[in-house]
Amino acid sequence: MTTRRTFFKRAGLGLAAAAGAPALMTAKAQQTQAGGDSFKLAIAGYTFHKFNLDQTLEMLKKVDVHYLCIKDFHLPIKSTAEEIAAFHEKCASFGVTGYGVGPIYMSSEEAVNNAFAYAKRVGVKVLVGVPFKFVGKKRVASADLLKLIDAKVREYGIKYAIHNHGPDMPELFPNAESGIEMIKGMDKRVGLCLDIGHQFRDGGRCPVKAMTDYADRIHDLHIKNVTAPDKSGRGIEMPRGKIDMTAFVRAVRKTGYAGACSLEYEKDMNDPLLGIAESIGYFRGIMDATR
Repeated sequence: MTTRRTFFKRAGLGLAAAAGAPALMTAKAQQTQAGGDSFKLAIAGYTFHKFNLDQTLEMLKKVDVHYLCIKDFHLPIKSTAEEIAAFHEKCASFGVTGYGVGPIYMSSEEAVNNAFAYAKRVGVKVLVGVPFKFVGKKRVASADLLKLIDAKVREYGIKYAIHNHGPDMPELFPNAESGIEMIKGMDKRVGLCLDIGHQFRDGGRCPVKAMTDYADRIHDLHIKNVTAPDKSGRGIEMPRGKIDMTAFVRAVRKTGYAGACSLEYEKDMNDPLLGIAESIGYFRGIMDATR
């Protein structure tokens, strides 16, 4: 039986182990650490938008996370083959794999073409994106670009994951449902990067229901917790928010999701390490306690 005390003890031990963990881990060791789960724990690159790659990799090492969704401020879209190889080499020296790229905002056919070519050069199988058009000064979800993206996933064999944005951008995929509505009938590789915090902020929409209902379209996950189920909600350390993370982990496991659960931590972005560590430790504790 898992009590509250043993739950937090396990989470704390996970963090303590992270501090002394070796940088490089074998695939077998990583699988053992994850307890055989089909999904992997990662961090979204936007978390580190105020830090360079070396600083980012140092923080990943400290919290013992080995997967990163790559943002273009760490690896620009116009990067050469040599620059991409150097990026992967540096990541590997910290035991980190860049598993996907994005989110990349794209408002033209050229931008879509460039994004897919970039994902192919980087060698990833997931492209997190936001296809939009300008209506006046507003960014609005683009059905026309999604038609092009549907063709591109067939051409490249790369999954495309639309990132939802919550109530702050009501015309730009505010929730999972708005994305699903626009991609009906498209290749199943056109799907979602479900941001559970923004999903919940959009009127208290349930991340567990979205995970369950759209499992075959969810190609990436941004995990976080927030303070309220509406526009006033802000990112917070995972144990302190309003989302039922235990129910969410159970849903992820039940659906057989095999992608990344990427922490996107948006509080204290000038000094995020303590919040990242608390959130990662808590999520690992839930993973352990719910097996």
